[in-house]
Amino acid sequence: MLCFDKFRLVCDNIEYITEMKEDVFISHYRGEELLYYKYQQTTPYSLLILIDYRKNELMLEFTSKILRDDCVSLINQTNIHQCLININALGICRLDIGDILMSAKVVKCDVTKDIFMDDLANVVGNIRKNLSNFKKWVVREFNDGIVIENVVSTNRYKKRLVIYDKEKELKKATNSHFLNSLLDKDKVIYYFQKKVRFELNICTMVQIRTLLLVEDNRLKSVLASTANPILTIIDEALKRPSAENHVSTTLRDFERELLLKSCDYDLARVEMTIRGLISKKTPIRRIMQPYRDLCQRLSSSSKSDFDIRTLLA
Repeated sequence: MLCFDKFRLVCDNIEYITEMKEDVFISHYRGEELLYYKYQQTTPYSLLILIDYRKNELMLEFTSKILRDDCVSLINQTNIHQCLININALGICRLDIGDILMSAKVVKCDVTKDIFMDDLANVVGNIRKNLSNFKKWVVREFNDGIVIENVVSTNRYKKRLVIYDKEKELKKATNSHFLNSLLDKDKVIYYFQKKVRFELNICTMVQIRTLLLVEDNRLKSVLASTANPILTIIDEALKRPSAENHVSTTLRDFERELLLKSCDYDLARVEMTIRGLISKKTPIRRIMQPYRDLCQRLSSSSKSDFDIRTLLA
């Protein structure tokens, strides 16, 4: 099931919002003409409500923190209804939840996966050295992680994947208000221990349809998508690690590596093979030590060259 950290929804009918408390909404006029009402908050979670009278549009933008203690589930097709209920619970307006769920279009979203991982540095190193094209893709540091972006001149074709330590980000002072608003903040913090967040920012309607493999931008279609857009971007941005992890720097080590491979990297089989080729008087421990060292280096190389796709499939 596809999950999201952020949605921007648009409905072509401002009648889906009523009972607005005008003292909490900012009104914007041009002369005597009312252009729009706007409500915006950043804590304890991000929420934007815009009623545009020029376009007869209602826009809603919110993050998964709107689910409070259930934010660990991210936004998905099973809890999108609860997101809108929580907006109504603020008491600043009344949303027609049924009509919004039926007619809303997704114009912007962040597809998100939280993955248990205790070695973010290894993932970052793996990404940096496996970029498919250093002229088309760049990696930048971002807060407690990195951003992978393609190099383009327009937002229409911009692809942006953020990877960061979610536990560390959640514990920042900027999130203290949110955590203190929860019924059980310790449970939420515990859930995000050693979790790395993969967050794909999709900022155009065309890209939503392309990456989510949907025919239209209806909220229902987007939530029901079975695509894996994060993996799609990883496939574009990164080459696959080589199946062969050679670490040999000398001819002798390369010969040892070939013997290890022929014995399936089983040191006991290597020793039996060597014993059959040398004099019984030759000290086997001294001969085997370079094979043990090489096997350790091969193991370390294999760990650093794992395929990140296995985490996202």
